[in-house]
Amino acid sequence: MNFIFISPQFPHTYWNFCDRLHRNGVNVLGIGDSPYDELDENLKRSLTEYYRVDSLEDYDQVLRAVGFFTFKYGKIDWVESNNEYWLAQDARLRTDFHITTGVNQDEVGGFNMKSDMKA
Repeated sequence: MNFIFISPQFPHTYWNFCDRLHRNGVNVLGIGDSPYDELDENLKRSLTEYYRVDSLEDYDQVLRAVGFFTFKYGKIDWVESNNEYWLAQDARLRTDFHITTGVNQDEVGGFNMKSDMKA
């Protein structure tokens, strides 16, 4: 199973998610904007590979990173950041790469709007 974790270095405790996935035999592929040398050692041990982008705000850079991982590791099974800020980007990546786990671009609107959440 190939799991892309967006921004696995923030917040600091997110390395735990990567560690548990890794312990269960998952290829944990990280995409982030921190230099590899600055990542926590626990996180480094948990990642199969890390792809650094200049800015996670630049969708084209993140898209290329996912494309690289797809080329190298095959079909991506999961994309997740566990971060509300990146929900729309996660959904767009799932839509663009036909990843069926998690919400896609058409469904994510209700997760960001408090009025939709209440309903």
